[in-house]
Amino acid sequence: MKQLKDKLVTSPICNSDACYESEFQTQDGVVKTWLCMTSGYTSNTTMTKDGESLKQTLELTADFIKDLRQDHEPPGGGEVLAWFPTAITMPDKGMIFPEPQKEGEWKWTVVKSIPITEEEKDKYPDPSNPGKFYKNRMDMKNLKRFDKLCFMDAAEELGMFNPNLIEGNAD
Repeated sequence: MKQLKDKLVTSPICNSDACYESEFQTQDGVVKTWLCMTSGYTSNTTMTKDGESLKQTLELTADFIKDLRQDHEPPGGGEVLAWFPTAITMPDKGMIFPEPQKEGEWKWTVVKSIPITEEEKDKYPDPSNPGKFYKNRMDMKNLKRFDKLCFMDAAEELGMFNPNLIEGNAD
């Protein structure tokens, strides 16, 4: 996949101007993806109502996430697409995921990755690599929650943004 271009557009979920749009060249043609940095919802041009990608997503996705689905035209117009809250796992940093709360509410939850000590490594075998062990685990005791329109704060808490890329911090 070759990345073509990126830009910020208006989110169809919450109307914020912090929806990150990327365009990729794939073997099947150009695919656009969106991630709203305010709401955390994501979609792409393959998520059409009758598309195979949406069918696969619905088969593999938890009911809670399916219930949060929203259908919207993408930024700039076009065929209505299915949008879902994202879940991000970065083994060396941690995870961000939508978590149900009481009475149909939900929040973004951030769980950081912590090193596994030599003494406890036997508790964390890597099933895809027999004889190997994970180096990090998720610290479920110290999670942080963020309101559903504070995805960017959750991403920042996880350390997704490189401070050296922010204007004024470059070396």
